[in-house]
Amino acid sequence: MEASHVSQTEQGIGWKEEQTMQQTWIDYLIIALYFIAVIGIGVYCARGEKTSENYLLGGRRMPFLAVGLACMMSLLSSISLVMVPGEIFNNGLTLFILSGTVGMFLHIPCYLMFVRFYFRLGSFTPYEYLEYRYDRTVRAIVAISAFYTRTMYLAMVLYTTAKIFEATYSWPAWISILLVGGIGILYTVKGGTKAVVWTDVLQFFVLFGSFAVVIVILCRQIDGGAFAAVRTAFQEGHGIPQFSQADFYSLSPYVRLLFWLLLWNAVIAPLTSSCSDQITIQRLLCTRNWKEGLKAQCVATFTALFFTLLLWFVGMAVYTYYHQNPDPALGANSGDAAFFRFVSTHLPSPLPGLFMAGMLAAIMSTLSAGMNSMATVWLKEIHEKFINRELPADQEVRVSKLATLGIGVFAIVFGIALELSGKWLTQSVSEVGTIFGLLGAAILPAFLFAVLSSRANAKLIWAYTCFAFGEGVAMNFWYALSRSAEQAWRRDPSLGFGWAGKLDFLYAGIPLAVGLLLLVPHLSRSMRARWTGKLSALSGLLVLGFAEGMLLWYFFSQTMITDAPRARSFAFFLPISLLAAFIILWFCPKQPKAKYQGLTLATLGEPVLTQKQGSGREQEAE
Repeated sequence: MEASHVSQTEQGIGWKEEQTMQQTWIDYLIIALYFIAVIGIGVYCARGEKTSENYLLGGRRMPFLAVGLACMMSLLSSISLVMVPGEIFNNGLTLFILSGTVGMFLHIPCYLMFVRFYFRLGSFTPYEYLEYRYDRTVRAIVAISAFYTRTMYLAMVLYTTAKIFEATYSWPAWISILLVGGIGILYTVKGGTKAVVWTDVLQFFVLFGSFAVVIVILCRQIDGGAFAAVRTAFQEGHGIPQFSQADFYSLSPYVRLLFWLLLWNAVIAPLTSSCSDQITIQRLLCTRNWKEGLKAQCVATFTALFFTLLLWFVGMAVYTYYHQNPDPALGANSGDAAFFRFVSTHLPSPLPGLFMAGMLAAIMSTLSAGMNSMATVWLKEIHEKFINRELPADQEVRVSKLATLGIGVFAIVFGIALELSGKWLTQSVSEVGTIFGLLGAAILPAFLFAVLSSRANAKLIWAYTCFAFGEGVAMNFWYALSRSAEQAWRRDPSLGFGWAGKLDFLYAGIPLAVGLLLLVPHLSRSMRARWTGKLSALSGLLVLGFAEGMLLWYFFSQTMITDAPRARSFAFFLPISLLAAFIILWFCPKQPKAKYQGLTLATLGEPVLTQKQGSGREQEAE
């Protein structure tokens, strides 16, 4: 698409393209002024950041309205701005309809389910709660898993940033990733959480203003206006056509979207976000108490709902415009670029620059919030636990700044790697994001079991985490290998089905046998008590999780692949491991009261005995 865009411009095809290229300097000036503004806020907010509580939590006195807008902006990232219109352009609304309705309104009850406990404990991170409910080891494994998942998420943000700049200005991916990542690192390192929150407030209004202008112009260029945009999209199958298809209600891994899994994800996503997402939770913990935090969550929910509906409309409007005005530069499945091509070729200067400032507002808010929150996780969950347990208070801010820098650099490097991955498998942004998100599947149960049941224990969480991680790896293997094989077959059928055909049982049987053998030492009481026996058991569960994923691959490939190769859907992921863990939890013995007093939903009215397991520290919390 980039090559087509350049060639058309060079040939002078269309006065809009030529005019945009002549006035680009104005657009760049607006973007430069935006960068200067956010850096200025970062420098201003850097005053007085002498303690980790001030630097990471804004002194726990940030106003709820600002925090609510910051929460919304931190999650309304470039991923959403590219993925939602792009997916609607390519395939319709189906992927988002349940998460944007059912899922959106679950955030407030999920806040009441989890976040109140973090306020009661005076936590910096949600993972501290796990030490009170389980022990230090569970806290560590979940915190590290979440750290990995969210750092990958930052790389995704930069990856989608490259998509935006590529479609709008034809910039190479590495340039936009380095530029946006570098600026985000600069002001986040300097100003901490206060800078993140107040720049997010500014960025909310920049984003809203830029979107409003573009939508007005877009609607004026559609025959029939806004109503026609929605009507045409639904008539042409870009609404929710899957809801009338029988395959949509099956459990086939070869159907792109399935109702039951979309409904499952619509419930799981807000649960995971509310219990363990440091990006959101750290913003909420900046308020004075849990009631102020609840107000902030309400602001975040309803503003996010508004922008969700806005993005739905943009996707349908862009589809309708190009349906009425076909563009040869936009080929099949080019939805990720369609909206930004419209901006670059149909908006008179300086509107493209204004729009890009809005895009950068969404990008920078997510990037800065992510780096700042992951720096908190690094400081409190990794550095102070494993590197320097006696870290002086006056060194905490310094370590946090260095962590922010390191996380930002990693995100830049991995963002470039994701760009290469997306080209290899010809994935859309929605597909890349979903695949890499699979490896975060082991985080939710630790929190969910802790608040729901007094039977939850550390052994169950360790077992589930290892099993689910192995399962997630197998699912990623299934997707990547089958998709690449299917693409190879379509280019040259003589190559055969390869990994997109029937799977040999050997690939599932070997890890199954290995996993069971690794569990054998755990059967001996003497070996069970040793660290080698425990390591063998955890390794066995991880391999068995991988085997379970491969067995699913074997079963479905043998029963559903006949005359043509088929690749696994990017969205297919059965919650077998979580359901099994719930069954096992039912038979677990009830834990001592000191492990759950005041820290489960059933005992919420009781005083909290804040005793970290194995720490010997006890105190009464309000």
